[in-house]
Amino acid sequence: MGEESLKVAVRVRPFNSREKDRHAKCIIKMHDNMTMIMNPDTPNEGPKKFTFDYSYWSHDGFKENANGILEKDGNTNYASQQDVFDNLGQRVLDNAFEGYNCSLFAYGQTGSGKSYSMVGYGPNR
Repeated sequence: MGEESLKVAVRVRPFNSREKDRHAKCIIKMHDNMTMIMNPDTPNEGPKKFTFDYSYWSHDGFKENANGILEKDGNTNYASQQDVFDNLGQRVLDNAFEGYNCSLFAYGQTGSGKSYSMVGYGPNR
């Protein structure tokens, strides 16, 4: 079995149409496994920093190929569905096939991107 029994990952998905229509601003930044949240109402406070096993940036930095698959656009830190699967899903499957009990679940409020991360959307499944 893997070296640790629990991994925690966070992913920032692209804005949905509702968020785009409202001209929402992304207040999250990521670097490696560090996730930073800035409060636009208190810019002098600096960001709140959180460390996870994985921090996946999927908000921007991508382009759509001819098949509709989102891919990294140049030198960005964009995380694709394949990246998430390679880091998390494959390990769960491998352990399950070795006979271990395994779980992979997504947690968050409605519309936060749970389904987007677990199964993808459209051609990005």
